[in-house]
Amino acid sequence: MSQIAVRLTEEQLRLLDAAVAQGAFGSRAEAVRAAIGLLEVELREARIAGSYRAGYMHTPVTAEEAQMLDAAAVLAGDAML
Repeated sequence: MSQIAVRLTEEQLRLLDAAVAQGAFGSRAEAVRAAIGLLEVELREARIAGSYRAGYMHTPVTAEEAQMLDAAAVLAGDAML
């Protein structure tokens, strides 16, 4: 495992130490590794979303598909008013 040095603001360090003190993480290093894991997930999801956007730009939703999506949103309670 590699080791790196990181500069944090006082506020970032307080937040990190508070998370450790509250028992959310066993150490600063564990908290930083968890944060990097969340970043990894966020970047992967952004790539996937970008792929979907590119796909829909290449093959737009048909009117029938749009109606089905609207109906599904209403059923799910997500309809935009």
